[in-house]
Amino acid sequence: MFYNYSFFHSLFHPSTLTTAVSNSNEIRGYKRRVFFVLLFTLAVFAVQNIWGMGTSSFSHLFATNDAKTYFTARMISFIATLIWAGLFFIFHYFFVSLILFMLTEVSQKWIRKVQLYVVATLMIEKLILFIVFYIVGYATNLNFFSVAPLVAKVTNEDFVLFALNQLTIFSVLTIIIQYTFIKRWMETSAHKQLLTRIIGIHVLFAIIIGLLSALPLQDWIVRGLS
Repeated sequence: MFYNYSFFHSLFHPSTLTTAVSNSNEIRGYKRRVFFVLLFTLAVFAVQNIWGMGTSSFSHLFATNDAKTYFTARMISFIATLIWAGLFFIFHYFFVSLILFMLTEVSQKWIRKVQLYVVATLMIEKLILFIVFYIVGYATNLNFFSVAPLVAKVTNEDFVLFALNQLTIFSVLTIIIQYTFIKRWMETSAHKQLLTRIIGIHVLFAIIIGLLSALPLQDWIVRGLS
């Protein structure tokens, strides 16, 4: 038996995919979608970097006519961005699947089918942010899909702002996607525990990313080149 994988049909009709996967049916067309989502991830990160998002600390190099150092810094930043995009995909597609497997004992291969939707959802969020920033002509470090911009009126603590910055409307969508699919492979009695664990993972990752985002990585690159 085989199942013709359709990205959007499977997303809005989760039982068709979960049943096909649990019955060990051949999923035709899935690998092609994985490749497309990976390319989409690389493209969004690349366009953001080319436009200048996250590279403001390099501006003074250009202003001081230090073109060679500026170009080198931008190239390093671009390469690092592509590497980061690849790691972003690997992290959500493979590593998060491993964590969810350890917490639920649902097959990693099954969970990866779900995580592909998670990656796509997060990248759509990044694309929307980029489009809005491009239209208005400037970018901010805070995601307007989160409560971080509102909290910024109360505190300027980087860790707090960047941690909250990760908990967005799209984060809620990914939680819904993960829960909707994975619960179909579990006993009904475990559904509440599953939801708690999924939310806990998102909060933990937000805290970790908040800590990392507070580090002045761009400044360190500039100092290393100066």
